[in-house]
Amino acid sequence: MIRKKIIICLGIFILLSISCIAQQLTPIKAPAVVFKNKLTVDIRASWQHLDIEKDTIAGTSLNRAYKEILKGKKGKTVIVAVIDTDIDINHEDLKTAIWVNKKEIPDNGIDDDHNGYIDDVNGWNFLGNKNGESTYIANTASIRILRDLKKKYSTYPDFKGNKSDSLLNVKGLNAYKKDTEESEFYRKNAHNNILVFTEAEKVLKKHFNKSDYTYSQLDSLYTKNKKSSDKELFKNLRSLNYYVRLGRNLQELKNDSIREEEKFRISINENYYDRKIIGDNEYDINDRFYGNNNVSKNAKITQHGTYVSGVIAANRANKIGIEGFSDSIQIMPIIAAPICGLEHDKDIALAIRYAVDNGAKIINMSFGYPMSTRPDWIKEAFLYAEKHDVLLVAGSGNDASNNDIVPFYALDYDEVTGVEYCNNYIKVGSITTDGDTNFLPPYSNYGKKTVDIFAPGHFLKTTDANVGYSFQDGTSMAGPIVCGVAALVRSYYPKLTASQIKKIILDSGVAFDLQVQVPGEKEGVLKSFSEMSKSGKVVNAFNALLMAKKVNN
Repeated sequence: MIRKKIIICLGIFILLSISCIAQQLTPIKAPAVVFKNKLTVDIRASWQHLDIEKDTIAGTSLNRAYKEILKGKKGKTVIVAVIDTDIDINHEDLKTAIWVNKKEIPDNGIDDDHNGYIDDVNGWNFLGNKNGESTYIANTASIRILRDLKKKYSTYPDFKGNKSDSLLNVKGLNAYKKDTEESEFYRKNAHNNILVFTEAEKVLKKHFNKSDYTYSQLDSLYTKNKKSSDKELFKNLRSLNYYVRLGRNLQELKNDSIREEEKFRISINENYYDRKIIGDNEYDINDRFYGNNNVSKNAKITQHGTYVSGVIAANRANKIGIEGFSDSIQIMPIIAAPICGLEHDKDIALAIRYAVDNGAKIINMSFGYPMSTRPDWIKEAFLYAEKHDVLLVAGSGNDASNNDIVPFYALDYDEVTGVEYCNNYIKVGSITTDGDTNFLPPYSNYGKKTVDIFAPGHFLKTTDANVGYSFQDGTSMAGPIVCGVAALVRSYYPKLTASQIKKIILDSGVAFDLQVQVPGEKEGVLKSFSEMSKSGKVVNAFNALLMAKKVNN
């Protein structure tokens, strides 16, 4: 009888345990009601890791995944290539996560691993040369097009070329007009920032009798004064708050203004040839082994690559700064994106091949451009990555545009037929913390056919090469979020293929029943969030891991 009672009790205990586990591991769903959040500075520092059910914030549920799914488990190392600008590989929160090519002996001037790239200990810089020089400003597409036509036709601009070249000339001239307008806009905007910042400092100093603020102090003042009748004070608090969270002071703003004006002026200058420093044959994809091994020389100027890397792989164990997705992620820096001007299809294609050949299983591409001169080279690189089971992740762009109508390169489909040619590419849009019509930030690109999924990308705290940490916006931040989730899944389920992981990420995302303001449209033009991307969802690490386990089994 005692034995029977023990068996019955044990059975009940097992059933309760199973019930508990089943309840704990139920896929996360969005609440039926609209969610509202009052975000403190601490929450803003890591909102991308929070959970919609427990925290009422549309994060990736990463914290919950570590507590409920990954506790006590250890994943395998995953190499994530970051094709971007220079990266601060010595940053306190990144230095332990930087990939090291163990087959290469540092600084001996010999290609020890025979991959064609000498001393590539931490990656490769395709915007440099063998003398250690490098550039971060490229020509615009319009300058490249018009320069090539002038080389081809000595009678330019009165040439009588073929129909294709004539159409290309019109395209180039129209693009050049747009480039000059954009250059002037950025110049005026940079100078206006200085005026706004100076005025804000003056007003706040008069009111609070101080001019030196931390972000936390400003955020607190901003929150307290939201209902203030002093509209001028509130306006200036908001302005200063914005610049401080980007890690900017007045002198840095002035420097930014000068650089902004200079780099745009250079990129649209016909006499500036962006390949002169690099020294390769830009028309020959087989001229592959140019560049140098310095992946961080311009990190303080270009900054972007450091922002991206922190979102993916900032150290989780050191209890400083921020936390990435996993300490099993290694970042492989590959420099191929200028800070101004157009990425070159050749650099991007070879950067992808370098990443694949040197062991990367995921490639983050937080860049994009409005025109592709050699889409065939990109296609070949994408297919090469797919053949070697490498996942590609890219941002959808920050033009408040529909990618279905205005393509944002690089593309994974044929522009003529619209048919996708590979199944290892994810394009990502950005969301905010707002559970209302402002769920999408005003800049994010979207597209029911060409954008796969959305991810947190607005107001993310990340690593900064100049000030340590700053808050950044953009689909350049949303892409790395998806990249981090993919790397996490690959770390714990290494047998899953790139195409399987893509499907898992899209299928396991969280759907939100929201009508959202369409970016770029006049205020009040709303659309269902489900219609803004292929999946109609937001990426979720918790759900992805649950589904990955199921698929893996």
